[in-house]
Amino acid sequence: MGEFFAELRRRHIFGLCATCSIVICIGTPAQSASAPIPNFAPDRYTNWYPDREDGDDFLPPESGPGPVMSDPDHPYRPNGEGDDAAGNPTYRVADLSNPILKPWAIEEMKHWNDMVLAGEKIPFTARERCYPPGVPAWNVFFRLAPPMIFFVQTPEKVLMIWRMDNQVRHVYMNVPHSGNPKPSWHGESVGHYQGSTLVVDTIALLDHPLSFVDNYRTPHTDQLHVVERFRLIDEDNVEVNIYVEDPGAFTTPWNAVQRFSRSTRREPMEETICAEGNPDYFNFYTVPIPQADTPDF
Repeated sequence: MGEFFAELRRRHIFGLCATCSIVICIGTPAQSASAPIPNFAPDRYTNWYPDREDGDDFLPPESGPGPVMSDPDHPYRPNGEGDDAAGNPTYRVADLSNPILKPWAIEEMKHWNDMVLAGEKIPFTARERCYPPGVPAWNVFFRLAPPMIFFVQTPEKVLMIWRMDNQVRHVYMNVPHSGNPKPSWHGESVGHYQGSTLVVDTIALLDHPLSFVDNYRTPHTDQLHVVERFRLIDEDNVEVNIYVEDPGAFTTPWNAVQRFSRSTRREPMEETICAEGNPDYFNFYTVPIPQADTPDF
């Protein structure tokens, strides 16, 4: 990560920023002969964030199987946006009746649901415990402390950088998947432009107990395959259409939607930290912040 930021500074495409953002794209991509390539970062100040009240959840597709949503009997409202009758925050309780879920996935999710309903601990979300969010959960970041996204677009690679603790996704352009990719938190992503849409195909996602496809702690297996289609609705709004298949965890492929808006805060991104100085003083969280066994350098 240190080498990455040093390289950005050397190229003078990265300045200091005092705010967070969701997807970042820096630089001006070339235009194709048939259709303009979507420019998600016309300058280094452009970043994107979900601005809806439910911005850190997926939206369902117009038809067909969709993502796990909030249990209707225990509706989720973002922290600070609305509390329950007792004045307490409302945490996510997954709707386990969604037919996409295989029985083993339901059992694992019920464990988390029971913990939330008992009020014993704050349920796990990657952003609060400094874990990589994975894919497709990358697209459902927290709205109130917007971890805006910046894009960096080059002919060979597209980077998506989550402003909160500078998580980075690498999308390798116009190449096939490698023969035997090593599983990782964000997997192996290859992409291409299809007209004015950036299509990102991701495999080799790490089958880890804390790697989920959403904020409702929906698990997956090493068979997870995700296709994201990013397009500009207009110069101030991005829509992401997401296709998910995993025959190990889901009964059927399903689709989801996410939308981001351009931030009005004209500030470039800065390097930030998450794990340092972020202790759990009151032992409220279900999962500790990850610790490295050895230094990076």
